[in-house]
Amino acid sequence: MNVVLLAAGLGSRLGMLTRDLPKALISVAGKPLLLHAVSFAARLRPSRIIVVGGFCFPQVKDTLEKFRAGDKAAAALPIELVENTNFRDGNLVSLLTAKPLITEGFLVMNVDHIYRPSIAEVVAPEVSAVTAFIDTDRTLGNDDMKVERGEGGRIVSIAKTLTQFDCGYVGMSRVPTALLGRYFEEADRALAEEGRAIHVERILGRLAKTELAPACRDISDHGWLEVDTPDERAAAEAALAAGRWA
Repeated sequence: MNVVLLAAGLGSRLGMLTRDLPKALISVAGKPLLLHAVSFAARLRPSRIIVVGGFCFPQVKDTLEKFRAGDKAAAALPIELVENTNFRDGNLVSLLTAKPLITEGFLVMNVDHIYRPSIAEVVAPEVSAVTAFIDTDRTLGNDDMKVERGEGGRIVSIAKTLTQFDCGYVGMSRVPTALLGRYFEEADRALAEEGRAIHVERILGRLAKTELAPACRDISDHGWLEVDTPDERAAAEAALAAGRWA
């Protein structure tokens, strides 16, 4: 499996915290969000970890170089860094920037999420369909990505604006090797038809209207953290400081 980490964004909702720093490098419990994501990805034993940087790209590059230089295990990780110069577009453009480096089925992750290590055991088993990771134990607000499932637990629709839904998306999707071509065909079509502001979740929504409706895999009861605002960062700091994040 390849893992693609989307780390190009500005993080404008974090206010002054990201004036001179990309969202990926915001520190939580003394560690940049990007390195929390890399640590989680490493638990999946991927053949390749592709980091897509963008805003303040030299800082992202420097952080990864120092991380790898300072630890023997980190130096052995198969990390490759690529730059999305169009980082103000939606993050689907970041994923397509990584496409030339993707060699097999992949997991795509947002780096503004911190996942419990135990979630890796849910993510690692092979998938045969495009698969979205969801949970059912959160109260979803206006800014949360909502999912409506239909027959066989397949996605019927996914959007923040849904009024009918039964679970929430947690920021990760997997694409099996056999469906790489079909997935990227849909991504290219989406970009052409809907513009460059769209995000990777839109591909799940488009596939939901086809014979390849995405499957879901549930990480409920594990718990995870999102860092989109200063309040969420403070909550994440408190959760990790409590020492129960295992």
